[in-house]
Amino acid sequence: MTEFSKNGQTASDLQERPESGTGESEGASRPSEQTRADKAASASIRRWQGRKVLNRLSKIDACKGCGVRILDPETGVIVARSTRGYAVTIGLVRCGRIWFCPECSASIRRGRTEELKTGALRWIAQGGILAVVVLTARHNRTTELARLASALWGEPKLDARGEPVLDRSGKPRRVPGAYQRMLTDPAFYGRPESVSWWERKDGSFGHSVRPAEEGIRHKVGYAGMVRASEVTRSQANGYHPHMNLLVFLGGTLDGTPAKGTVTGYFDPTADDLEAWEDWLRDFWAATLKKMDPAFEPSTDCEIRDCKCKGKGHGVMVTIVRSADDAALIEYLTKVQDGKPPADSVTADLDAATAAAMETVRADNKTGRGRKSMTPFQILYRLWDIEVRGTNPRLAEGYGRPDQLRAWWAEYEDAFAGRRAIEWTRGLRGHVHLVGDDSEEGDLEFVYAGAAKEPLTGGVVLTGDAYGTVERTDAEKEMEDVVVREFYDSVGDMVGSLGGRADHVRIATAEELADVQAAMLERLQSKAAKRRAEALMLRLRGELADALAALPETLTPAELTTAHKQLHADFLRQLIAAQTP
Repeated sequence: MTEFSKNGQTASDLQERPESGTGESEGASRPSEQTRADKAASASIRRWQGRKVLNRLSKIDACKGCGVRILDPETGVIVARSTRGYAVTIGLVRCGRIWFCPECSASIRRGRTEELKTGALRWIAQGGILAVVVLTARHNRTTELARLASALWGEPKLDARGEPVLDRSGKPRRVPGAYQRMLTDPAFYGRPESVSWWERKDGSFGHSVRPAEEGIRHKVGYAGMVRASEVTRSQANGYHPHMNLLVFLGGTLDGTPAKGTVTGYFDPTADDLEAWEDWLRDFWAATLKKMDPAFEPSTDCEIRDCKCKGKGHGVMVTIVRSADDAALIEYLTKVQDGKPPADSVTADLDAATAAAMETVRADNKTGRGRKSMTPFQILYRLWDIEVRGTNPRLAEGYGRPDQLRAWWAEYEDAFAGRRAIEWTRGLRGHVHLVGDDSEEGDLEFVYAGAAKEPLTGGVVLTGDAYGTVERTDAEKEMEDVVVREFYDSVGDMVGSLGGRADHVRIATAEELADVQAAMLERLQSKAAKRRAEALMLRLRGELADALAALPETLTPAELTTAHKQLHADFLRQLIAAQTP
């Protein structure tokens, strides 16, 4: 008996663990005759195991309640069978923490993958090209994960009292990391036209104009990028945070990537692409070195046949010119979970899916053998050792339970509040996508799937009945009963676990459809409200910036006119954005 289990017997115990000592987990690949449905079920069980450990291990309140707390006690919890033959649970609070929750991460990354796949296909079809970039930093076992994460992605700016410093729109300011500095470096971004004014002795004013200067981005047609961050941990070198970027190149813009419009497409020259890659490699290494010399990555390599091709391990770039480009297949479809790629990987759609998955689907990845693991594998190893009683030598990953808890606490502290997936401003518009990459948007992916999936039947449990199932780690057994459509047996199961059988009732497909429709309506209403609030906040911030940027040399009358014009523009943008 452990802190993670109340009964020691779970659904995963029905799946026999190999006795060969290979260290494979329940989520690992079984023989080739295993069906896709079997593999999906195994992965689902593994994610559930990880979340059960997370509930009892995490210091984050939302993670403690994910899949445990009930949204509406009066409605209860619905466990139903989908038309595709798997279980759907409705009515539980979800944390939406992509970094920490295996269950929520899978839902979010699945949705974000579809977005990125669509964007990548549209960009290539329109005539642009893509670049896959991997960015990392030097690290070792003594490196503090929080310090390294701050060097890569920045950190909140604090005042002398340790309180967050806010900008004009009320959002916390941040000290930029190497990633943010990369996007704004003048050599890459260029310089806008600048006008300097001064007052002469006779009271008149003079001015000088510094013309706009193009940066590297103009030559390669940079329109934006999607950043997906991930973390692994090895026995030799500790935590290893890094970024996968999908960069959209080959676009001719009228204006900036954030606010401009794509007017055409071109194929950047090999020299310009090489110049961009050389600049990126040098800039990345130099910037990290300024932050901490220990973080400076290598810019050359003498290892024979190394995949970096002698360019060092801090920056790796792969150019993709078509959806079935060999470079895309070679790198983007590399095995993430120990399984070979599908035969259809060269098809356009599958290739673009692979591009999106390699950038976004960190939840699918596992470490290499027993010497490296992902954060989710920390949770899985704790389950194996402390719930199932697996010999530590046979459990996936490495580390003693006390080490695993310490490593997880360090990981939570370093990544709480950080964004795992981020689109640069304006890019969604360039590929005609709506939505955003906020945490609220992540929650839509978590809840919307259950709200839209067609259901054939199921059961409704009161809060007490579901609590009995959850406390005894019997959720997967109950789901198995529902999938087999033995709905009458769920009450007996709850009774056998110490609950009340009369707290379970059978629900028809029609009743479930009504519940789903109401749930979807609530989700859409909340999403619309959230988008309106975000729009108002953004426009107010832009208005404040524009007002602050007005020249001090304006007369009172000119200043009044400028204020009226800016406020009128603000209202026009607000009305236009809210008009269907």
